[in-house]
Amino acid sequence: MTDTMLPILRAMHDAGTDAERAAILLTCPISIMLKYRQVLESACARHDFDAGSEYLVCFYAAMHQTRFRGNVRGAALKHAEGRLLLLSEQVPL
Repeated sequence: MTDTMLPILRAMHDAGTDAERAAILLTCPISIMLKYRQVLESACARHDFDAGSEYLVCFYAAMHQTRFRGNVRGAALKHAEGRLLLLSEQVPL
């Protein structure tokens, strides 16, 4: 049987640690995050990945706000992103 899931979504589904999931969320293309919102949210919920769930809530909220001089607004998004960055640093290169 052929796996039709996008590789980045498969990686999120199969990730074994929160650090791996954080790294995936921080590198996932925005177009995929927008199109596969439910897949990403359910992956975070299934693994009790609260930092990822918080990041996604803030990310999607920021996507619906007006931008300021071309930049996405949102102190909450920056905070959630910072949490993921700290986690993702635990992934070996």
